[in-house]
Amino acid sequence: MDYSIFAEKAKTQDERNKFESYDGKLEIVPDDIKPFYLNYNPVDVELNYNGVGIKLYPAEELPELQKEYSYINAQFIFATCNGDPIFMNDGCVFICAHGTLEPQHEKKADSFDDFLKNLVD
Repeated sequence: MDYSIFAEKAKTQDERNKFESYDGKLEIVPDDIKPFYLNYNPVDVELNYNGVGIKLYPAEELPELQKEYSYINAQFIFATCNGDPIFMNDGCVFICAHGTLEPQHEKKADSFDDFLKNLVD
C-alpha cells in the first residue's frame, strides 16, 4: 500500500490529522507495517468511520497502549474506537469491547493495509 495516499486522504478528512516520520525503535510493531510507522507515524490522527471516531496511536505511545489492553491477548494494538482496542492477530485486524471479562474479537479487515483503506475510502 502507498501510505502517502492514506495520509493525504486522512488529512483531507480532517486537516488537523498529523503524520511525521519516526526514527525510534519499533520492536513491538509487526515487520510488515514498520514502513507505515517509520514514514507516516500518526502523531495526532483521528478518523471518522461510519460515524464513529477511530484514533490511531503514534509509535511513542504504542508500548503503553499494549500494557493498557494486555488482558485481550492481542498481538499488536494500534488504535481505539470509543475506548475499544483495535488490534492485529495473525495478520488480520480485530476490535473488541473493553472492560469485559471475556472479550469477543470482531474481525474488521484481512490486513492492516485493508483496514487503513477502509478508513478513508
